[in-house]
Amino acid sequence: MFVMTRRTNNDTMGKIRRGNFIFVTWIGDHAPRHVHVFLRGRLVVKFDLEQNKVMEGSMSRRLLKLLNQLRTEGLL
Repeated sequence: MFVMTRRTNNDTMGKIRRGNFIFVTWIGDHAPRHVHVFLRGRLVVKFDLEQNKVMEGSMSRRLLKLLNQLRTEGLL
C-alpha cells in the first residue's frame, strides 16, 4: 500500500485538492504521463493520462468525473 509522503517543493509539478481527493503529478516521474490520486493520505488510483486507463488501484464514477473536470480545466 502506498502512503503519500512529503516531498520537496522542487519535486512537485502539481497538487490539486478536489472533492476530498488530492491529485498529484511529479516532474521527472516515469512515463507514461500519469496522475496519483490520494484520499486521506492513501493512494486510491494511479491513472495513465495518455491511454486513459487505470495503472494501479480502482476508479469510481465520482473520481472519474473529477479527473475529467480537471483535464477540461487544463489542470492535468
